[in-house]
Amino acid sequence: MRKTVFSLINYIGCIGMALFVTFVIDGTIGMVLTYALIIAPVVSLAVTLAVIRGITVQPALSRSAVSKGDKLFCEIKLINSTILPAPLITAQVKPSAHFSSEGTDTLQGSVTGKGINTLSFPITAVHSGKAHFIIDSVTVSDYLGIFYFRLKLSKELSDLTASVYPDIPEVSLQAVFTKTVSQFSANDDDEEESDDVSAVPTGLAGYDHRKYVPGDPIKRINWKLSSKRDILMVRLDEKIKGSGRTFLLDCPVTAQTDAALTVRDNVIEGALAMLSSLTAEGRDAVFWFCKQGLWMSAEMHNPTDIYALQEELADFEPCECPQLFPAELNSVSTLPICFTAAVNSDFSTLEALVAAHPDTMIISSYAASLPPLSSNQWVLSDAFELSRS
Repeated sequence: MRKTVFSLINYIGCIGMALFVTFVIDGTIGMVLTYALIIAPVVSLAVTLAVIRGITVQPALSRSAVSKGDKLFCEIKLINSTILPAPLITAQVKPSAHFSSEGTDTLQGSVTGKGINTLSFPITAVHSGKAHFIIDSVTVSDYLGIFYFRLKLSKELSDLTASVYPDIPEVSLQAVFTKTVSQFSANDDDEEESDDVSAVPTGLAGYDHRKYVPGDPIKRINWKLSSKRDILMVRLDEKIKGSGRTFLLDCPVTAQTDAALTVRDNVIEGALAMLSSLTAEGRDAVFWFCKQGLWMSAEMHNPTDIYALQEELADFEPCECPQLFPAELNSVSTLPICFTAAVNSDFSTLEALVAAHPDTMIISSYAASLPPLSSNQWVLSDAFELSRS
């Protein structure tokens, strides 16, 4: 509207100049100019309205799934089915904070009669999850640039989405975290408290043990027996039974800002790194997260399960959960370890969770700057190192 008013003011000024020429300089030339200026916008408007009916806009992202750091394009295809060339077409775009754009958010172009033209907008994926690319508006001006008409796009065409995969960092679990997980896990260390040792591995209480040496799998450390003897002791039985751990993702619905997405990436990728390390050591795990209004779980047994979870989280978008806590976990004897993407400005769901289950272990991002909410609260650095909050 503002552009139209400004253009009309300029146009009226041009007519004024033509009238000045008519009455002051040359009446014949001035009248020709005046008539031309009066007729031109009418013809321009009529032809533009005819051309608009034959213009089709087809926006699409060049890729539907990408990794962080990958480059893709929003390609807006302009199709003109009339024989007349189209006037200037302007597209206003608005990428979500998941993307980093290059340059202006305005694309302009035209298309010849019976022709096709494609406007390309380059973007780079910087945050994981379901990323949106909004086509805010597509407008067509008349040939004189006086009138502007907005083309209607369906929701499917105006809101384009892409899945951005979170990274799986290659980090090893810290001993302090492994010990904490063992203490919070429903493993069979309780059955291994006996100082008795058997002559051969039996798979029963009273396992064969020896002192820990560098290179031994951390999963075989008997923490309770080690604390009694004040030296690390390694169990010589076969694969640990029942050493699974349950994890829960708390991800409140907040504004999709760069800061909030940075915190979310840190927490989700930290969880994937720890799950990957646990499965590599032979430990099982279950990861709970809320998606599309439903609590969902993913069992972790091997690297394939980690990749499947990575794909599941590629189009993850925070939602309102029907329950604060998955009902299925009420029958579990141990509390899940909670990874939270809450930030200092919004941690109401986490606060409610801690109030209901004060002994649960909390892991947040250092960048979230959360206040102390639990006696068992940890923070995760950008390098995925854990420390006490």
